[in-house]
Amino acid sequence: MPNRKKSDYTPHIPPEQAPPCHVPDCGAPGVYKAPKSREALHDYRWFCLDHIREHNQQWDYFSGMDSGEIESFIKDAVTGHRPTWSRESKLSDPHRQLEDALYAFLSPGRKPPSPQPPLSAKLRRALLAMEMEYPYTPRTLKAKYRAMVKRHHPDMNKGNKQSEEKFKQVTAAYHLLAAHIKSV
Repeated sequence: MPNRKKSDYTPHIPPEQAPPCHVPDCGAPGVYKAPKSREALHDYRWFCLDHIREHNQQWDYFSGMDSGEIESFIKDAVTGHRPTWSRESKLSDPHRQLEDALYAFLSPGRKPPSPQPPLSAKLRRALLAMEMEYPYTPRTLKAKYRAMVKRHHPDMNKGNKQSEEKFKQVTAAYHLLAAHIKSV
């Protein structure tokens, strides 16, 4: 005997416990539940097999909604219709809020400094190579560069490969940081 497809309709309750079908004059047990409306998805009507099939063919969740409402529903369905917040909101930066509150407490009447923009990984590595912290000025950058070059120059450390490598890193970092300070 060939494989027969099972019915997609599985009764929700046993027939002996089922209320009568919701359709008037049907009399069959209503073992299949269907929501009453889009607004009342957890309030059910009970149908027999024939009437639940008929109900499902006619059911349209989006009836009465315009295209904008349908698009909004689809967009909200991505997050399960739960509220979301942007990553840039103040709620996502509690450390900044704490710094602002402490500054306001310790320096009443003074405006807190504006937050520094985040640095790229390349700039952070360059600052680390130069043994500096952000923010920096062109004058401090140049002074630090001169000190580092004197310390790691190949003429001062003949034959020392580590010092020579550090000299190359410092030179590359200086050029990167100098270009960054000019662009800001």
